[in-house]
Amino acid sequence: MKEFDYSVVKHYRFYGFVKKVFGPFFKMLYKLRFKGLENVPKDTSQRYIVAINHTCAFDPVFVAIPKNVPPLHFMAKVELFKNPVVGWVIEHLYGFPVKRGKGDTSAIEYGEKIIREGHVMAICPEGKRVKDKDGVPQKAKSGVAIIAKATGASVLPVAICCNGKIKAGKRVTVSYGKILSLSDLGLDKEKTEVGDIKRAANMVMDSILELWESEKNGNQAR
Repeated sequence: MKEFDYSVVKHYRFYGFVKKVFGPFFKMLYKLRFKGLENVPKDTSQRYIVAINHTCAFDPVFVAIPKNVPPLHFMAKVELFKNPVVGWVIEHLYGFPVKRGKGDTSAIEYGEKIIREGHVMAICPEGKRVKDKDGVPQKAKSGVAIIAKATGASVLPVAICCNGKIKAGKRVTVSYGKILSLSDLGLDKEKTEVGDIKRAANMVMDSILELWESEKNGNQAR
C-alpha cells in the first residue's frame, strides 16, 4: 500500500469534477433530501468540523453534495487504501487513512493541519459504521473534541437518516444542525481535563441524535 503523505494538504480538481457530475446521480439514486442547509457557515474563514453519524460508506459524499457545502476532508479506515484504485479515488476525494482503535496520532495531527490551513474536515464521531439495522447513532469517541480543542474549531452536527438500511431507491435525509462553538462544548477553558473532552464529544453526538430522532419521528407521523 502506498504511504499517505500527512505532511501536506493537497488540492485535487477531481473532487469538483465528481461533485458536479455525480452529485445529481447520487441525489436521484438515493432520493436525497437536505434539511437545515441554512446552518452551514457562510463565512469561509470560519473554522469548523462536520460531524456525521456513520451509516454507510457514502456518508461524506451525501453531506458534501449541496452547493453551499465546501469540500470535506474526511477520515477513512486504512483498509480501504490497500486497494490502489480505491485508495486513489478516496485520496482524490480528500479522504485520508486512519487506523481505527489504535489512537492514530498521524490522522489526528493531519486533521488539525486541515483545519488550521482553512479547510473543512468531516469526521464520524462513532469511529465505525453503525450495525444497528435502523441506524441509531451510537456513542462518540473523543477524536472530534480533541481536534476541536486543538484548533479552536466549532462543530457542525449532521444526521443522516433512512428508514432501515441505506440502499439505492430508498429516501435518505441529510439534516444539518446548529453549529456548536467551543463555548457550547465547554472547551473554551484554558485547561481541559479528560472528562471535558468526553463530555464535549458526547454533546456532539447528542446533537446528531436529536436531529436523527426528529427526522425519524417526523417520518412516523407522516
